[in-house]
Amino acid sequence: MRKRRRRVTLLLLCWAGLSAALPLAYGADRKEIVRSARQSYYSLKDEGLTEFRCQVSLDWESTFKALKADAVGRDQVLPVLKKTHFELLVGQSGASTVSHQSEVAPPTEEVAERIRKVTGGIEQVLTGFMHTWSMFMMEPPLPAVDSEYQLEDLGEKYRLTYKEGPANVVTSMTHDFAIEEMTVTAPELEGTVRPHFARNKNGFVLVGYEATYKAGSSGPQQLSVKVEYKKFEGLNLPSTVTATVNPVEIVLTFTDYQVKKR
Repeated sequence: MRKRRRRVTLLLLCWAGLSAALPLAYGADRKEIVRSARQSYYSLKDEGLTEFRCQVSLDWESTFKALKADAVGRDQVLPVLKKTHFELLVGQSGASTVSHQSEVAPPTEEVAERIRKVTGGIEQVLTGFMHTWSMFMMEPPLPAVDSEYQLEDLGEKYRLTYKEGPANVVTSMTHDFAIEEMTVTAPELEGTVRPHFARNKNGFVLVGYEATYKAGSSGPQQLSVKVEYKKFEGLNLPSTVTATVNPVEIVLTFTDYQVKKR
């Protein structure tokens, strides 16, 4: 009987030592950390936003200079693009739709094809930016408090691991809940985002990020973004976005906002 009690005591001591060595957070502590982290971020949903649309324009001169456009690009493509307007629509879920139209018709089919490629590329950049921006600004970029996730305390930072639909997400954040890195692995896409924040009275606001994306079998692409804001009906919404893609700098200006709030 004494031997059995001793074995049980030793097992309990071993389990206590093992539990102390594990960095995982459980139960109420885990939920409280995630709840506090979520409350640390500015949320357009919490501010009442349900939808917005706006016009987006580009500094085409600077972009074409960086691209080292040929004579056809400068003399025929550029004038049409200067008369091309982009419109952005963003819903409450953060999903965005980008469209464009031009005031003038291309002079030739060759020019039309080049314009389609350029506008298609700009729409991809704008859609990609809005996807990342919405992930941080529409609502906190963290799992729901009562959802399934794993939280580890690594000393100077926390690591969150969870699933978002078919994607696996690993998020690293400091003890004041500022996200340092987020890695998303999905069947057709791998991406890592390293965000930068400013903190106002309502929480962290995304002001920039560096990202690396890899889609399918294609090579990785790197992107650097800076975001400037203005107040529109009391909401923090982008005024200027500067995106650097494979050393080409693209400056996007957001104007003529139409906002719907609940």
